[in-house]
Amino acid sequence: MNTKRSIRMLLPIVVLLISALACSLPGGAGPAATQTMEALATIVEANLPSGAATIVPDATSPAGATQPPAEATEEALPTPTVAHQIQPSNPGSVKSFMTDRSSASLASERRANADNFDINLLERPFTTQVMDYQEYLDITRAELSMGPPWVYVTIFLEGPPPAGSEAAYGVEVDLDIDGHGDWLILANAPPDSAWTTDSVRACRDANSDVGGPTAMISDNPHAARDGYKDCVFDSGYGIGPDEAWIRRDPGHTDRIQIAFLYSLIGNDGEFMWGAWSDENIKDPAWYDYHDHFTLVEAGSPASESSQYPLKAMASLDNTCRWAYGFIPTGSEPGVCYIPPTPTPVLPGSISGIVWRDFDYDGNRDIGDGGISGRTVTLRSGGCSGSVVGTRTTDGDGAYSFADIPAGNYCVSVEYAGCGCGGECNSTPHPMSVTVGSGEHVGGVNVGFYLEGPC
Repeated sequence: MNTKRSIRMLLPIVVLLISALACSLPGGAGPAATQTMEALATIVEANLPSGAATIVPDATSPAGATQPPAEATEEALPTPTVAHQIQPSNPGSVKSFMTDRSSASLASERRANADNFDINLLERPFTTQVMDYQEYLDITRAELSMGPPWVYVTIFLEGPPPAGSEAAYGVEVDLDIDGHGDWLILANAPPDSAWTTDSVRACRDANSDVGGPTAMISDNPHAARDGYKDCVFDSGYGIGPDEAWIRRDPGHTDRIQIAFLYSLIGNDGEFMWGAWSDENIKDPAWYDYHDHFTLVEAGSPASESSQYPLKAMASLDNTCRWAYGFIPTGSEPGVCYIPPTPTPVLPGSISGIVWRDFDYDGNRDIGDGGISGRTVTLRSGGCSGSVVGTRTTDGDGAYSFADIPAGNYCVSVEYAGCGCGGECNSTPHPMSVTVGSGEHVGGVNVGFYLEGPC
């Protein structure tokens, strides 16, 4: 560093010291102080570049008086940049996803019908009071995929965020599957399809108060509740330079992609997750939002509600939660609706024998052989129902009907009829049979005896 530059850097300090000394002396600035300051000004004048102005405070001026800044003679220091080590690539195959109700069809009516404030299922892509629809906040689907060391979340929207949008997008992770979220990654809409850490925050709930006393259920606001206050990563600074990123999907302008290191959530093999859009509040410390506001304060997007229109909780949307690493049962707090699994109806069967009752007792005894070549008819819904099928008895008089649905049936056998020299029933005929799911009903036997001549 040369002499002139050194003097220029020391001058402000020396001037302040002399001014302070002068003001602290009895009687204020004396002749000695004045002479010293004048001499110092002369020295500095000689060492400054030609044409540079020198401003020295008057000895009688207050030491803290503001002076016009001197003309800058040094180049501005460069802004420090984050030294990234790794960055995300492209999402792999989808491992978990959920869909979300769209409000596009109701936009002209300035309302939504899928918002449920009580259970933290929000559908509010509308401005406060006026209820203008914001398609770039309306989530329709979210997908999670793994591409070690990254977890990728793609958020599908009804429309792309406009240029300069102040919307934020995020993913919430519940590691212990208790409904109280553990991590929130939230970031402003990126300008383009390049991965960036700008504005990306990764915040955790250090004191387990996200969701309030009852997970996913609206609780009365409490001043001590601080949500995801512990933001350990912010725009590349914090626990590491590469923890979380965001970009616009290169192939779809109406999709936002978030990536975060799997190690951020401890490489947990099972968790619940959900997606967010937010252009209004964007405060991790206020989660869950429905525990920070009352319904009266928040407003409602349902036009039939007494709290319509939206107020404090506007311009946001979220999804239900879905599982990664396990199959949800439907009992998990905040889980997406799982329709009841229908009880499978397995096919059943009926079988029996048409036989000759030689002793007319209605029981098939030894020697009561089968009658072959008889047509057996099966009807559904009773003996007046429609024909399901027919079978011909084999040499032993046996028949069967397989792969029939559960239900009520009627079995009848073709015969000449009772009368002189004819056949008469020695067992009930026709026979009603009920078949359960997957049930085989056997022993549906029909006996006939021969009537003697008249």
